Order: sequence, then C-alpha cells, then structure tokens
Amino acid sequence: MRTYTIEIETDLSDLVSSAIEEIKRSIAYLLKENEIDETMDKYSIVDVLEYDGTLHEIIDGSVPVYTAELEALMFVYKRTLLDAFEDSGICTVREVISNPDSYPLGLEGVAVYCYIEQMVNAWIEDDLEDWFIEKFGAD
Repeated sequence: MRTYTIEIETDLSDLVSSAIEEIKRSIAYLLKENEIDETMDKYSIVDVLEYDGTLHEIIDGSVPVYTAELEALMFVYKRTLLDAFEDSGICTVREVISNPDSYPLGLEGVAVYCYIEQMVNAWIEDDLEDWFIEKFGAD
C-alpha cells in the first residue's frame, strides 16, 4: 500500500481570517475617509462595503488562484465546501462543470468563495458591531 501526503499552504480558517482582517482594515480606512462614522450600525457599515463592491472584492481576493491549492482544499474539506456551495444557491454543480468559461476557478474555486462568504457573513452578523464599538468607541 502506498501512502501519500498532501501539503496545504493555507487552511480554510486562514483564508477566512485573512478576509475578516482585510474587512477590518477597509472599515478603518473608510472611517478615516468619513465614509463610515462611529454612529453606524453593522447594516449601514455593510451597505457602505457593498456599495462599491469592496466586500465581495475582499472575499474574491481571499480565494486561492492556483489549481493545486484549490484541489488540495477540496480534497481535505470536500463536504464542508460542497455544503457551502449548495447552501449558497447560486447554481448547481452541473452548471459549473458544464460552463468552465463562466467559472475559471472551477467548482473548487466557487465552493471556497461560498465558504469564505458564509463565514464572513457570520462574523458580520455575530461580531462586527462589537468589534467596531471596541475599536472605535462607538455607542
């Protein structure tokens, strides 16, 4: 019997943490630029982040672009990633596979995006407001 070892440079939790840290930096920058103020709630902050696509850009930028990395993540986290993909409701596996020009990172890339997006949305829902108040002294 042969034994194989897979090395993954970044873990799913690393990708999510990186996206959340980038969102925090963006919020701090937008506060400095007076596009966000200390009185805003999490929904208003998210509206600002979504207005110009910043939130989705950050999530998209957190998805690895190398096929080998995506395949390794899918190998290790297949069920978790497929659940996130299915929960997103954006399309079916068949649509991704049959339209490779529309999904250049393949099913793996789309599933990783969906997972990061769901985890970021959970952080926004559960922790953004507390972080914002703690960091910037908002009431």
